Amino acid sequence: MIAKQYFYLQPTPNTGHKFKCVKLGATKIDTEIFKIPNANTIAVAKYHFIFPEWQTENTFDNYNGKSILNCDGEPVFAELFILRLLERQGFEGVWVDTYRNKFWKKFPSLSEPVSLDTKLHDVYKKIYSFKSGRKSGCFDVMAYKDNQFIFVELKRSKKDSIRHSQIEWLEAALKAGFNINCFIIAEWELKNIKK
Repeated sequence: MIAKQYFYLQPTPNTGHKFKCVKLGATKIDTEIFKIPNANTIAVAKYHFIFPEWQTENTFDNYNGKSILNCDGEPVFAELFILRLLERQGFEGVWVDTYRNKFWKKFPSLSEPVSLDTKLHDVYKKIYSFKSGRKSGCFDVMAYKDNQFIFVELKRSKKDSIRHSQIEWLEAALKAGFNINCFIIAEWELKNIKK
């Protein structure tokens, strides 16, 4: 049995919210502030990671230039690296591949897409019932343990930023009744490997 490993991030100056955080081995944790249309600003926990790059020659499909990372000898994209960290804490989940409209548990070049289990399917459907327009913006990783859900959006440091559709999805998820503690922004960079 995996012990619950949580800690509390100190209240943010802008919102006063104290976050209950899952320990995932981040190098630093702070917050990212979002302005939700017709609402106050909200703060989301922002974890910072440094990931090792996959060093072995390969012919993997890299999704048009995504970095392939090394997670304990397994080739993964950043989304799957985070999923592995959550799985170590007892969570069950998927990478929501909005680029190809699929769900993954393993590296795409080495596996087949999966179907959502009932719990994740119901949550996915519920959130989109509160979002108008296209089915877009879902955070990259959806996971749960018992009745606790976590949604993680990954952004490569200095290369990616939150899109408007992701803010709309976050707003829909909050309207659907999910607590702000369920959401994480995971900013990551590659580990500097000396050759």
